[in-house]
Amino acid sequence: MKQTRLAIVITAALFGAALFSGAVFAKGKPDNPGGGGGHEPGGTNNLSVPTIMIGTNPFTGVTCPLLAPTYPTGTPLDGYELDPLLYYYVQGVHTWQAECASGDPAENGVASVTATAEWGDNFGGDAKLQVGKPLRVEVGLFDDTSLQMSGFDVVKLEPSKLDRESAYGTLATEDGAGGWSATAEVLPARVFDPAVTFSVKNVATGVFVVPEGSNPTAEINATGKVVYGYNLRVSEVGSYEITFVIPNVDITGVDIGTYETVADGPDTVTLEIDVIAGGGQSNKPSR
Repeated sequence: MKQTRLAIVITAALFGAALFSGAVFAKGKPDNPGGGGGHEPGGTNNLSVPTIMIGTNPFTGVTCPLLAPTYPTGTPLDGYELDPLLYYYVQGVHTWQAECASGDPAENGVASVTATAEWGDNFGGDAKLQVGKPLRVEVGLFDDTSLQMSGFDVVKLEPSKLDRESAYGTLATEDGAGGWSATAEVLPARVFDPAVTFSVKNVATGVFVVPEGSNPTAEINATGKVVYGYNLRVSEVGSYEITFVIPNVDITGVDIGTYETVADGPDTVTLEIDVIAGGGQSNKPSR
């Protein structure tokens, strides 16, 4: 049964920056000028965007609840295409973590979570979805209660490269005394419910190419956001309906496609996409 609606109340004394007066510093001027460019992130990215976690935390290396951000340490890197003169703490090299709140009423004494859903950019843009090629399915949930939580702004450091090939990092600032730090800031929080399932159905035939009740991959992307991901590949031209079933979050909106709320059951978000043989039209959200 779905939890009741969330009105998370967390005081500044718990989540405010006052808990930690600043970052932990790596002393001394970095001794690797020009050495940062071209470094690719590792397989495990840092949680950079604050998150409300419901139930069991599926992310290795993520602490939840965490009542203040964990700042990166070590020597920042420079030489990146975005600005070769600036220094960054880099995904896959340095470690940090945004704040993480429990969405479990038994732990935080509140009700449940409300959020809006957003599909990956490839479904809202001009990317052509073609038979036989991997189609990236990605959905993120955004807390809509304006909860004040802090994280780190992570940027793409090599704009000329493909997203999957670029390094990503958060800016390092020199303190004037030989130390370096990152700056935590209040960011819109994400929501993650590990009980989410999804399916993909061929609209014309009614055949499920991904069965109902399938589990998407729990991922932290290169910019440090929690998302549901899946690499879909279909063998027939046509329209496909992708549906995510979200049992423990009250969905209040979606950027494209449709959503349905159910008082005593799971909410759903649905998007219909067109897959083509090659060239021609791009995908279109039709509902």
